[in-house]
Amino acid sequence: MKTKDLREKSLPELQDLLRDTSKELIDLRIRKETGQLEKPHMIKSLRKEIARLETLLDEKSDPLLQDGDAKGGATLSAIAGRSGTSHRKVLRAIAKAS
Repeated sequence: MKTKDLREKSLPELQDLLRDTSKELIDLRIRKETGQLEKPHMIKSLRKEIARLETLLDEKSDPLLQDGDAKGGATLSAIAGRSGTSHRKVLRAIAKAS
């Protein structure tokens, strides 16, 4: 699934998807060890999918990374937009300052 589609999902949906994907990865690893795996490339793609899901879960759970803060506080998107830099550079600067 593409990241754009995953961003539209809610937090519980992402958690369920992560759980299902992790179970599928475990199943593939077991089948690989028993010699029954026909598509070994699926392990790599599932690992990437899990990493993508974990990243999105982190983004959704961190209030600084969320858009549209109701209190009018500075969100990561607002800071990046004002400074004309990427989100990643803003995160690095915040981490360095802490």
